[in-house]
Amino acid sequence: MLGRSTIIIARRLSLIRNADYIAVMEEGQLVEMGTHDELLSLNGLYAELLRCEEAAKLPKRMPVRNYKEIATFQIEKDSSSHSFKEPSSPKMMKSPSLQRISNVSRLSDAAFNMQESPKVHSPPPEKMLENGQALDATDKEPSIRRQDSFEMRLPELPKIDVQSVHQQMSNDSDPESPVSPLLTSDPKNERSHSQTFSRPDSHSDDVSVKTRETKGAQHQKPPSLRKLAELSFAEWLYAVLGSIGAAIFGSFNPLLAYVIGLVVTAYYRIDDRHHLGQEVNKWCLIIGCMGIVTVVANFLQHFYFGIMGEKMTERVRRMMFTAMLRNEVGWFDDEENSADNLSMRLANDATFVRAAFSNRLSIFIQDSVAVIVGLLIGALLHWRLALVAFATVPILCVSAIAQKFWLDGFSRGIQEMHRKASLVLEDAVRNIYTVVAFCAGNKVMELYRLQLKKIFKKSFLQGMAIGFAFGFSQFLLFACNALLLWYTAICVKRGYMDLSTALKEYMVFSFATFALVEPFGLAPYILKRRKSLISVFEIIERVPKIDPDESSALKPPNVYGSIELKNVDFCYPSRPEVLVLSNFSLKVNGGQTVAIVGVSGSGKSTIISLIERFYDPVAGQVLLDGRDLKLFNLRWLRSHLGLVQQEPIIFSTTIRENIIYARHNATEAEMKEAARIANAHHFISSLPHGYDTHVGMRGVDLTPGQKQRIAIARVVLKNAPILLLDEASSSIESESSRVVQEALDTLIMGNKTTILIAHRAAMMRHVDNIVVLNGGRIVEEGSHDTLVAKNGLYVRLMQPHFGKALRPHRLV
Repeated sequence: MLGRSTIIIARRLSLIRNADYIAVMEEGQLVEMGTHDELLSLNGLYAELLRCEEAAKLPKRMPVRNYKEIATFQIEKDSSSHSFKEPSSPKMMKSPSLQRISNVSRLSDAAFNMQESPKVHSPPPEKMLENGQALDATDKEPSIRRQDSFEMRLPELPKIDVQSVHQQMSNDSDPESPVSPLLTSDPKNERSHSQTFSRPDSHSDDVSVKTRETKGAQHQKPPSLRKLAELSFAEWLYAVLGSIGAAIFGSFNPLLAYVIGLVVTAYYRIDDRHHLGQEVNKWCLIIGCMGIVTVVANFLQHFYFGIMGEKMTERVRRMMFTAMLRNEVGWFDDEENSADNLSMRLANDATFVRAAFSNRLSIFIQDSVAVIVGLLIGALLHWRLALVAFATVPILCVSAIAQKFWLDGFSRGIQEMHRKASLVLEDAVRNIYTVVAFCAGNKVMELYRLQLKKIFKKSFLQGMAIGFAFGFSQFLLFACNALLLWYTAICVKRGYMDLSTALKEYMVFSFATFALVEPFGLAPYILKRRKSLISVFEIIERVPKIDPDESSALKPPNVYGSIELKNVDFCYPSRPEVLVLSNFSLKVNGGQTVAIVGVSGSGKSTIISLIERFYDPVAGQVLLDGRDLKLFNLRWLRSHLGLVQQEPIIFSTTIRENIIYARHNATEAEMKEAARIANAHHFISSLPHGYDTHVGMRGVDLTPGQKQRIAIARVVLKNAPILLLDEASSSIESESSRVVQEALDTLIMGNKTTILIAHRAAMMRHVDNIVVLNGGRIVEEGSHDTLVAKNGLYVRLMQPHFGKALRPHRLV
């Protein structure tokens, strides 16, 4: 585009051939700079990188192929009627940025284009002439074109006369820019890349929302005390010892009140000071002994309940993590089940379970024993006052329960608001480069401030409610104390008891009252963590839609490798309104290699996910050797599938453990042989620690090409009969692409069923069948030569990889 400065960082050098200047860097140093022609003439690092890229595009020699069986060019009778000049239609005019005329004359483009032509297979070097011309007619055999019919018809595309193309190239000094014809196609005649198929029911969104709301409502019931007790049943001995300590400590509270009452009574005997001193000394010694016993009781209580709580936390985390791994992949697509949320729940929720049960259980036992002992002592001292005190217990309970209901009503939503505010902060920090690059700091701050304002408003209302509830509960507490004092005075006045008995009983009941209210004071903490308790048991008790451990499932001894997708309809659980595959059918015979190509979003990776049974189809079947995948044991099924993804998954451990992750019982020799096959042994051996080198978090210490080769070595070591390659070389730099390509070629040459999603023409040369997808349907199918002869969507998708031969022609 005119008027804009553009800096391109590219792995594929074909994207920058028309750049005004090309800067080549190595180890932080600028080593070369100039135009494409100038850098080629230097024959330096840029030329070496370009040769590596072009070598990666060439097909590897296959000894089983007969290079004499090469398809000839089919020159149409009306080829003269097709012009390779730019049409004059305004729709086909290039933008100003594409009209830039370069002064670069590319070196040896003719040789490159002869090798990269979409209709020419490069024979072995001994079959090529020195002048770079094609083989003689005697070495060519006509290809047989397949006549396939499809439900979707693409616009009629003109046939390409390759000889005319080369002739025009030699006469044309102004090369065309390497822009894919998909960018200049008529949008009226083509499907949009982002076009999706909608379900016939227009209310699908509402249905999905209602389903989620119903599901959430069903899981709002908090776990019962019995469920919590079952989690800690294995530590019953620790619970018993801790309960003994809690009971002793709790019983000492009313006993201490009784002894204090005796001391106060002794102070009233002022007539005999010697007897007063003896009494006070005696009861003080008893209080000191009680303090020593309290230390021992506290140790028993907190030590054994602490062990019980830690073991309970460890068990809950293990159960939660096991349940997470047991769930199907679709469960993780939900925003609530993202990696950040799950790790947070795994770290915090198990601790909340411990705090809500083991820690609170010890306090509950302690206070319950204190109340019971206090009532018994009061009943033994004077039954009338004990009955009045017992009558105030329901009032105190009502005050505490009222406070609980207030907290329950106004604590809902606060935790969710805090979570949303934390997500805004986490997203901003995690993507700080993007935030800073677009100067979006103020925008992020405004979003965070908006979330904090919502929390403030909700917390303000909650604070008012809690203050009123707590004040009301304190009023009832003081009112009950006032009632006891009033009735004690009545009893003393009428001679039902003496003053010393009244003091003792009041002291005992006062201590027992605080013990009675304390358990209800724990309600705010438990209510705040109620959602965490619900979350724990939602994860643990969830039944996965795809059970990986079904014992009755099939485990055949042999796998032939035939895969068939039969009338499959599929949509992702997180997007039920988007139909990714519609009535899709595809069959791959055992030992066959099939490539799947298509525009982004056409459903290529979805096919891999269905074969791996990450998801189940909405309709139709996915068959393995003629049997539905649902009939097989899931772990057995995946043990017979080898997957290499576009972004390799590397764990934060050593290279050795990353490779043997596929088969833990592999020997050292098998592991190194797998690395050799994957072209990884050389670079691993050159590292200081070899196979024991730590790769860092997600393999950050390795290059993309090295990570991909380790992933390929892992699949080689697994030796699965079915290979699934999901654009395994798309994100690799040019220098490493050739090495990775050779490793992938070695995999494909094996006697395995292979399904590969590819975007490079080099991968298409030695596959048995190519399937072209568009909008979740098969629009073309056949061999490489057959699809090139059709000049359809396959040619348009592969055109940037065929070289310059097709660039002078603009496809409509």
